[in-house]
Amino acid sequence: MKWLSRNAPSIEACSALVTASVAIAALIGVKVQLDETERLQKAQSAREAFRAHLALAATLPQFARPKDSCALVASTQGGSYIAFVDHLLYSAEQMLVVGEGWDATFLIELAPHKSYLCSEPAPIGATEETASLLNDFRQNNCTDQPAC
Repeated sequence: MKWLSRNAPSIEACSALVTASVAIAALIGVKVQLDETERLQKAQSAREAFRAHLALAATLPQFARPKDSCALVASTQGGSYIAFVDHLLYSAEQMLVVGEGWDATFLIELAPHKSYLCSEPAPIGATEETASLLNDFRQNNCTDQPAC
């Protein structure tokens, strides 16, 4: 017992140090878990946005693969078509933020909308991801003359 009495302050200090270390490790663990949960949630949301766009494309084939997107933009369905393309760009933005390698997929999805995307009223991209995607698309597909 003398040893315990004599070393009590050191034992208490070590105990406090261990307790503080465990608390810090727990906080780091919670932070890592919250970050991973947020990442998974964003990935799930992005997949849902893309699935929603694919479902929309299946129900609106005249927008998904337009024969003449310039004429479609000028028609009474122009607003709906523009919203369709905006929805495609939104789902692209979501997927590009959470996953690598989706650029090629969305460049293929944008191809049927070449005439519209190469025209003056085309979207420029609201985020860095969509602006970069549209820039890549335009560099490879658009001529100097606007399509519409």
